[in-house]
Amino acid sequence: MQGIAPATDGNRPEEWVASTITSRYADDPNTGLSVIDDAGSEGRYLRDLIAVDPAAYLGTDHVANFGESMGFLAKLIDSDKRLNIQTHPDNRKAREYFNSPFGKTEAWYIIDTRIIEDQDPYIYLGFKPGITKDNWIKWIKEQDIASLEASLHRIPVKKGDVFLVESGMPHAIGSGCFLAEIQEPTDYTFRVEKMMNGSVPYPEEVYHQGIGYEKMFECFHYDAYTLEELLTKTRIQPRVKSSSEGHVLLELLSARHTTRFSMDKLTVSGTCSLDPTDTFSTAVVLAGEGRLSHADSTIPVARSTELFLP
Repeated sequence: MQGIAPATDGNRPEEWVASTITSRYADDPNTGLSVIDDAGSEGRYLRDLIAVDPAAYLGTDHVANFGESMGFLAKLIDSDKRLNIQTHPDNRKAREYFNSPFGKTEAWYIIDTRIIEDQDPYIYLGFKPGITKDNWIKWIKEQDIASLEASLHRIPVKKGDVFLVESGMPHAIGSGCFLAEIQEPTDYTFRVEKMMNGSVPYPEEVYHQGIGYEKMFECFHYDAYTLEELLTKTRIQPRVKSSSEGHVLLELLSARHTTRFSMDKLTVSGTCSLDPTDTFSTAVVLAGEGRLSHADSTIPVARSTELFLP
């Protein structure tokens, strides 16, 4: 994606895009913050630039509702192995346990996939029928990973799939998934596996985010679904918003699905002009190269370019 050769997998599968929030447990307190690369602002944190004039960068209505917070965080995630089974607090629990106005509902757009060790790409999502809170807690305490995996739906994924994962729903990104994630702007993650990658133990606080095991168990939503019910609830069908000879604008996620954030995919084959909006966007160029123009300014863009658009 970023043109780094040779491309190798590692233990840091996430890239935070146009981020104004920090990681909760990194040694560097600025870990997670995006740095600006524009002439005249090189090395400056995006968070600090927005703070100078939030209304100009985020929009007056947005600032009235959310202050200087962007209200979401975008990530690129590339998993060469299954990531930890986890969930995140809903808004009520986030407010109660972390004094945060945001929980962590998220959505995934599968950019691409690959087969790793003969395994097709997949995700784990949602409890199967018959799984109870008592079962779940027992298997977590025993660290019965096989039972934890078997209690969730294992769903094959392909390029172009979109899923909405509401807070409280257990989930895990399987191996072979390269995806764009959009989420509420928090870093609260409850992990059910005490070992990272099966060998390195998590610090205790990272496991339950400092609130203790019993409160962590209360943050799971124990609704169970058949596979058909789950896919009806979580899988989103993209639709065309607009098109011309030079572009196709695809709606991946909108207010039809959640009020927390939205996500589109724009494919440009020539020249495309978009009408201005009263809010901001972040964007990542997935392929190709071109130019982005606004007013009297034009910048080159290419694969892996990350943008904040006021």
